[in-house]
Amino acid sequence: MYKLFKPTKKISSKLKKALIENPHWILNDFEILDQLITSEKNKTNGNIVDLRDIFLKKTKSKLEDLSKLHTHTISAAYENFLGASNLHRCIIKILEQKNLEKLIDILTTDIIKILQCSVIILLFSGKEKVVLNNPYFINIKNEEIKKIMRSAKLTKKKLTRLKSNSTELYTKKILNESSPKIYSEAMLSLCTYSEDYNSILILGSSSKNFFNEKNKTDYLDILAKVISIQLRNHISALK
Repeated sequence: MYKLFKPTKKISSKLKKALIENPHWILNDFEILDQLITSEKNKTNGNIVDLRDIFLKKTKSKLEDLSKLHTHTISAAYENFLGASNLHRCIIKILEQKNLEKLIDILTTDIIKILQCSVIILLFSGKEKVVLNNPYFINIKNEEIKKIMRSAKLTKKKLTRLKSNSTELYTKKILNESSPKIYSEAMLSLCTYSEDYNSILILGSSSKNFFNEKNKTDYLDILAKVISIQLRNHISALK
């Protein structure tokens, strides 16, 4: 004998339209996200591992803290989850770091591998010099870093600049001859959340087309904001 089930009640077209136009209503509400994932899991075999569930549980508290500072960053990250796994791997690792030295270390080891870059350099100019045992964290004069930002046209609205003209790459000015050959670079402004310092993250690639000017910068913009938050937190902790 077959059991008959009542069909699931569909949401109204008006509500559906509102949700489609405002996905952040769900993306910024962790209770709703939890319920959605739980409901989806109940429909599947218990042996199936839902990677979304693992990701949410592992980073939930950290993302909640981060969302208080910049909810748009988190919304964009969740919206692009399936197509931007590398971005999320970077976010998780960046949020896990407990101090500035560990943050710089993870950028120049794990993050560089995830992003498939040849080199990562962080330029910093603050009221006081910050000394770290990492050759890729470089203190420079405030006038110089402002000059670099003006040249790259980096602002609080334009966080990323890509360049593939090998004669104009800043990395060539600061890397020694034994360093990897760089043919394209991305500059990320890390000044989004602080007026106390200026900082730029430079990603260099041995491929000329890797950071081509025609490429979109959406994911790098999100990455810049996440690093900016962590950088501000760790710099503040040094005071």
